[in-house]
Amino acid sequence: MILTPKNWKSFQHYKDRAPAWIKLHKGLLDDFEFSRLPVASKALAPMLWLLASEYEDGRIDATLDKLAFRLHMTRGDLANALSPLIDGGFFDASEPLADGKQEAIPEKEEEREIEGEKRKNSRAASPSSEDFENLRRVYPRRKGNYGWAKAEKKFNSLVKTGVDPKAILAAARQLAETLRSKIGTEYVPMPASWLNSEDFTEIAVAAFAPAELPGFYVKFGSEEQDAWDAYRKAREGKPYPRDGKGGWHQPSRWPPGYESNIIADVQKLTSGAS
Repeated sequence: MILTPKNWKSFQHYKDRAPAWIKLHKGLLDDFEFSRLPVASKALAPMLWLLASEYEDGRIDATLDKLAFRLHMTRGDLANALSPLIDGGFFDASEPLADGKQEAIPEKEEEREIEGEKRKNSRAASPSSEDFENLRRVYPRRKGNYGWAKAEKKFNSLVKTGVDPKAILAAARQLAETLRSKIGTEYVPMPASWLNSEDFTEIAVAAFAPAELPGFYVKFGSEEQDAWDAYRKAREGKPYPRDGKGGWHQPSRWPPGYESNIIADVQKLTSGAS
């Protein structure tokens, strides 16, 4: 397969097939930390580079709301995609993303929000300094800085949203076990980058899903999910949405009639062959 950018000849004004600025960004293809970023963050990066070209010294001086409008994204989606880029050191930010102005709201509405927040917090786990210290102890050793301050912020954020600290520790132990046989040859990511990576997504999804949830967990990209997508397309004209959870819980591994259809197809092939 050959992929060519639209109107490539109209904006490729260089005789050199890889001018300096292209070489700079092309290096990210081999950057281990960049490769482990969420897909949304990797897609956002080149759009921000284009915006940076409009500002002096590449300093994008705009509010998050203005950037979201310019990039045709919601403020929440932009913040979620931008945060890993900042944590990974690919963009410098003059202030934390969480800083923002709170608009005034009516007193009764504010009371309802406070009560709702209390109920939400009562259901969610509370971050424990002991749990984070355990993460520091079990996380595999790496050369250079660990960036524990950013890692603790991400750890607390995950726990507050419902991820079991035990799941995080189990994942860290699994990472250490995997790398133990590759000491000196395997790159160890910074803890914050690892907690933001796709490798950790499966652990987080498992922690969010109730243990007693019936059915079969089908991952995106699997043969089972392809079958369920085809099943839904035939009935609703569209596949299952990809919402960042990594998969869907289905009532069974395969959609209704899938296995019987496979058997029928095999029988047709074998009968035709004979």
